[in-house]
Amino acid sequence: MEKVILKSKPKLINWLKADSLILQHVQASELITASEYDELNSMTVSRDMVIKLLDFILGKGENVCRDFLILLKDDEVNEFSPELRKWIETVDTSETANTAAHSGIQVTSQKPDRDCERRENGSRSIQDYQKFLKNNTSRLVQKVKNIDPIIDDLDLHDESIANVRANPTRQKKMRDLLDCVNCESIAKALVDALLKHEESLMKELLY
Repeated sequence: MEKVILKSKPKLINWLKADSLILQHVQASELITASEYDELNSMTVSRDMVIKLLDFILGKGENVCRDFLILLKDDEVNEFSPELRKWIETVDTSETANTAAHSGIQVTSQKPDRDCERRENGSRSIQDYQKFLKNNTSRLVQKVKNIDPIIDDLDLHDESIANVRANPTRQKKMRDLLDCVNCESIAKALVDALLKHEESLMKELLY
């Protein structure tokens, strides 16, 4: 993903310099720190701000670069630039070449904990739920919108639920919720909740 941004950096600068809200979108997605936001927000020339923003993103590594490209796929972000929208549709932001869905991945053994003991392992349409969630972390963090109903469907400790709900943004809530997935049964419950409350997104990830 770093190479994708680096190779297309001149085009991205031209596309993004006209978007007055790009910095707000990046901040809301928690791709930059508060100090980085303040530095970028103080810059008066939009072109220079975008160049610096892309340098920050490139300096954060592969995962943040992927998250940034996934952000650009959002219709609210790319609506100002037809060229950007057309280009970003051609960018494969998946973390693996083949999605975990329907792929016959071997199930890794997990030690049960208290949350795991509350659930029974059932039949699997996805062979490794934890790996599926890990492989799609970036897209789930950026795309999932119905966080609270998903949390309601999970049998987690009250403290874990409270900590997730206390986060200020849905992206942070989803990231912390994924951090709570410490066994296969919880992963399966989360996937089931995603299928129920984020049907369109899951179809996108599964097929």
